[in-house]
Amino acid sequence: MADQLTSLYPTTLMRRHLPNMEEVNRQLAGIIAELAATGPNMVAGTSNVGGFQTREDLLAENNRFAQHSAMVTLRSHFIRTIQDYAKLLFEQECMRNPTNVDFMLWGWGVSLKAGHSQELHVHPTAHISGVYYVAVPPGAKGETSTNGKIRFYDPRPRANMNQLFTQITRHSEIPAEGDLLMFPSWLEHSVAAFEGEGDRICIAFNVRLNMS
Repeated sequence: MADQLTSLYPTTLMRRHLPNMEEVNRQLAGIIAELAATGPNMVAGTSNVGGFQTREDLLAENNRFAQHSAMVTLRSHFIRTIQDYAKLLFEQECMRNPTNVDFMLWGWGVSLKAGHSQELHVHPTAHISGVYYVAVPPGAKGETSTNGKIRFYDPRPRANMNQLFTQITRHSEIPAEGDLLMFPSWLEHSVAAFEGEGDRICIAFNVRLNMS
C-alpha cells in the first residue's frame, strides 16, 4: 500500500507578472516621485532604513491620484490577483469556503536608493500582503547576491530549533518590473540593500478579509 502524504499548514507565495505595464510603470514612478517631492516622508516607525514612503492611502478611492489611468489599471490587477489568492487560501486554510467575502485594500509607495533597506517585519493588521515592482535598477536585481531581494523566513519557530543539515530557512525573490508578489501578512520578510544608481520603486499593499 502506498504511503499517504499530507502537507500540513502550507505557506504559499504567489508571483504573477502583469503584462504590458511599461507605460503604467513609467506613470506610477512619476506619481511616487511627485509625492516624494511634495509630501511628507512616512518612513518613521516603519521597517524602512532610509528611502521614501508615501502615506498608506495611495490606493484609496479619495486619493488625488485615484482616477489616474495608471492607478486605475493597477488597482484592477490587484483586485483580480487578490481574489485568486484568497480563493487559494480558503482551500488551504479553511474547513469550508466562506459564503460571503469582501475586503479592504490599502497601500503605499516605497522608493529606495543604494544603501537603503527594510528590516525584518510582518503586517499585523491584515490577512494578505503584497508588493508590486514599478522600477528595479540593475544593482537591485540581485541575480548573484542578496542585493535588492525580498527575503522570506521560515515561519515555523520549532522547525529552526534543531535544523537539518543545509535546511532551507530563508527564501529570496529577485524583484522584476511588472511582477506582483502576494503572501500571508504574518510571513516575516525583509529587503536587502543594493548598490549603484537608480531608485527601487514598489507599491506595497495590505488586504483585510471580511468573511461569513
